[in-house]
Amino acid sequence: MGAETMEKELPDTAEAMEAKETATAVPAGWLVLFFGLIAWGAWYLYSFSPWGSGWTQEGQLASTPADAGSNIFMTILFTALPTAAAIGLWLMQRATKK
Repeated sequence: MGAETMEKELPDTAEAMEAKETATAVPAGWLVLFFGLIAWGAWYLYSFSPWGSGWTQEGQLASTPADAGSNIFMTILFTALPTAAAIGLWLMQRATKK
């Protein structure tokens, strides 16, 4: 019985335990998304923190309100950019499958 359990045990090397079907490179779209989110997070942290740019919520509220045109433009922009990125990632992954 001891010999049977030894045969069923997995090898102790990392190469032997690595799943062969997932041992491929990360798709370029995922890398772009990953590093893009890191860059966006760094920009956001700098832009909207008091120690980076001096931005405060009080100062934002005290400033003149934005007109409706720029508000609509920004809403469309921040809706269209993630949608375009998602479509781009989908197209890139679809092209790599062919």
